[in-house]
Amino acid sequence: MEIEVIPVKNITPSPFQPRERFDKDALEELAGSIKEFDLLNPILVRVTGDDSYQIIAGERRWRAAQFAGLKNIYAIVKDIDDSRQRIESLIENIHRKDLFMIEKGRGVLEIFRSSGIVLAPKSLANIINSIERKKSKDLSLVPTEEKIDEICSKIHVKSNTIRLWLESISVSPEIINEELSKSDEERIPERILSRLSTISDIDLQIQAYSKIVDADMSKDTASKFVSQIKKVPKAEREALLTKGVPVEIVGDKELGYSIDVPTNEIDTLKKVIKVDKKEQAAVLTKPINQERSRHKRNLLAHNQLLKMLDNLFCPYCGESAKTHLRWKDHSNKSLEQAKNQAMKNLEGAEKRKKVDPRFYKS
Repeated sequence: MEIEVIPVKNITPSPFQPRERFDKDALEELAGSIKEFDLLNPILVRVTGDDSYQIIAGERRWRAAQFAGLKNIYAIVKDIDDSRQRIESLIENIHRKDLFMIEKGRGVLEIFRSSGIVLAPKSLANIINSIERKKSKDLSLVPTEEKIDEICSKIHVKSNTIRLWLESISVSPEIINEELSKSDEERIPERILSRLSTISDIDLQIQAYSKIVDADMSKDTASKFVSQIKKVPKAEREALLTKGVPVEIVGDKELGYSIDVPTNEIDTLKKVIKVDKKEQAAVLTKPINQERSRHKRNLLAHNQLLKMLDNLFCPYCGESAKTHLRWKDHSNKSLEQAKNQAMKNLEGAEKRKKVDPRFYKS
């Protein structure tokens, strides 16, 4: 294949371009570079008729060349049919680093559909996940799974990444449209779109998305929030999601995570929750639940402290801090023993329906 010079006006964009929008400022910057240094990388096109061509790859450069006022552009002409061009164009484009996760997800979905796999994105993502589990256990794949696995290998992207892209376009169209309308800096962490797809209730999904945006949650916090919000009793969940009450994510991998309300917001939450007597027992702001939350925080702090003490020693004798630090009234107990007691306290609080006055002051 040789580089040719083709009139810009004779070229049309690919209908298989997954990019939803082109940033005008970025195009103008590239146009300025093209004016000064010319087009350094030729675009890739195919013949569609007499003196007419269609872009396979390089639409952004073609658009910038028009901004720069170029009449002709360097291009490599490739001889491929519609079906092959569609797939090659999509694969080339989803490898661009500046393409948004949703755009990549839509591009990947089109690749599968062009290859004869017509499934909903969430269903396809679930199958890809199942394929990876089977392969890890050396289990055989059924014909449809084999075809899907073959397509994944042609895309040259990890199957787990393809699954995340597909899950990102499984969320509510309202969320997708909202994210696409934002600048790159305003969008939520991409992986959270995948996590939101695990919420089957669309209304809850949208409310959870709004909470993540309003609270400006980090990727880690938002991921834990999505996992836990489905477990929160309905009455409190509605208040947390719609009344602007702030939340905290408490716990770690060992303890598990839970959604907690800052102490100074408890009264606010109580005012906005309207429940009957049966539901009232499940509301996490009852005293016993506040005590449980305190125990969970205490155990988390013990775990973190023990990790820190691995590097801390007495500056006088050099002995580990673990052997020297003691509780005021329980000096014969080591920190490890105290942590174990904290764990027992949490387990006890999880079973009790009333508070222990030693650990909870109203």
